[in-house]
Amino acid sequence: MKSTLLKIFIFQLLVLTTLISCKPTTVEPNIERAITDLTNKFSQLPRGKSNQTDYYKLVRTVIYEKNIFQLQLYSTPDSIKDKQQIVILINSKGDYYAIPLFSNKYRDYWNFEFDKPIKEVKKTNTTFEKEFTQAINVLNLNDTLNTGGKVLDELLVSLLNCQCVRETDEPIFKGLWLTFNSEIPDEISDSCLTRLQKNFIAIKEGIHPSKNYYNYNAYLDTRNNRIYQIVSQGKNRDKKLKPEIKTYRQCCNRPFLYE
Repeated sequence: MKSTLLKIFIFQLLVLTTLISCKPTTVEPNIERAITDLTNKFSQLPRGKSNQTDYYKLVRTVIYEKNIFQLQLYSTPDSIKDKQQIVILINSKGDYYAIPLFSNKYRDYWNFEFDKPIKEVKKTNTTFEKEFTQAINVLNLNDTLNTGGKVLDELLVSLLNCQCVRETDEPIFKGLWLTFNSEIPDEISDSCLTRLQKNFIAIKEGIHPSKNYYNYNAYLDTRNNRIYQIVSQGKNRDKKLKPEIKTYRQCCNRPFLYE
């Protein structure tokens, strides 16, 4: 009897061990390393004195469906005049890629329409479009199921809380969106308003990516004074996403008002 019970116990133990070993493990990404590596790569990003995750605070996390991918938004402290942000994209295996969300000071990174880089500001030598595309490729999220497109949509709508721009939104382009950064040049009000009007005309011309009137492709990021327009979600030879993203700066800098 004891022998039979022992055999049953051993059998149950083996089954339990097998089930535990077969259970998928969730790998936690090393966020500290992700932010540290990015700040090492881009000297434009400020660094904390010790742990970068103590300096860059988590703002928001978005998990898509059953953790197909995850997006995390980190930001420098509110005390920083020229705030910088970082997006970390994580796949289901726990692999990650950090994407900088530089402030509008770094105009070469955003490649703003109707705008020019500031000569005194160090260039990033890359663009948001390139960094995003690199991220989905490295993490194998750029597949024929349009997972890359879903990442872009979740980044803009769910993570950055952007709102859709429509033809009726012209009034928001007729007022000055003032920023007060003494580290970048002052801007004349008339030139700012002219640029904003050019922004609206250009956005409106291509606001419907298809014949569907209710399908819009421009997203207003009020917190960062930017508009992102997905001009194309074309495919490459492998039928993977090859996005074309236009960005528009919506702010006008008047540093003398700050002093």
